[in-house]
Amino acid sequence: MRFSARKIAWMIGFVFVSLLANHGFCQESANEKKPVASESKAGQDSAKKKPLTVLVAEDSIKFTATGNWKSVPPRSRMLDAELKIPKVEGDEVDGRLTIMGAGGSIEANIVRWQGQFTQPDGGDTAGKTKQKAMEIDGQKVNFVDITGTFMDAVGGPFSGKPKVERKNYRMLAAIIQTEANGNYFVKFYGPKATIDKNEKYFKKMLESLKVSD
Repeated sequence: MRFSARKIAWMIGFVFVSLLANHGFCQESANEKKPVASESKAGQDSAKKKPLTVLVAEDSIKFTATGNWKSVPPRSRMLDAELKIPKVEGDEVDGRLTIMGAGGSIEANIVRWQGQFTQPDGGDTAGKTKQKAMEIDGQKVNFVDITGTFMDAVGGPFSGKPKVERKNYRMLAAIIQTEANGNYFVKFYGPKATIDKNEKYFKKMLESLKVSD
C-alpha cells in the first residue's frame, strides 16, 4: 500500500504529538503525587501537640502536661484546674484529671479515695492500694494507685445525685505537701485502659512540678 508524502508527514506529526502528550501526562501524574506526600507530612506536624502548662495556687504551682490532653472548665468550683484525657478505643468515656487544694490529713484523704472503690471479688480495696512516697522539687509527694469498681459521684460529692457504678476503673493520685500553699491533690481517673495508656504522661506531669514562693 502506498501513501502520499502528505499523508506520511501527517502520520509522523500525529505520532510526535501523541508522544508529547503522553510525556506531559506522565509528568503531571508524577507531580500530582508530591503535594499528597507534603500534605501528609503537614498533617503529622499538626498532630504534634505543644506541652500544656497548668498553673494553680495563684501561679505558684506549675505542671507541664505532654500527653494529648485538653484543659477544660472545672465541673466544680472546688477545683483549681481540670483536664480531659481522650479515651482509647473500646472505652466509653474520657479520662479526667483534677487539681485542687484542700485540708485534712494525708491518711484521711487516701482512706476517702479507697472508699470510692469496691472490688469485684468483694475484697478490701485498702489491701490492694499501691502507695509510694517521693520528693519532687523539694516537696513531699504521696502517690496512690487504686483499681476496681469506681462509685462515681456525678455532679460532685454534694450534688445529691445517686452514684454511678463504673466497672474496671483506675485512679492515679498524688498529694503534694507545700509549705506556702498547703496540700494539693492531683487525681487522674477513668476507664482502666485509658489510664493505663496515659500513665506515663501522668507521671511525667508530676515530675514536672515546680513550686515557687
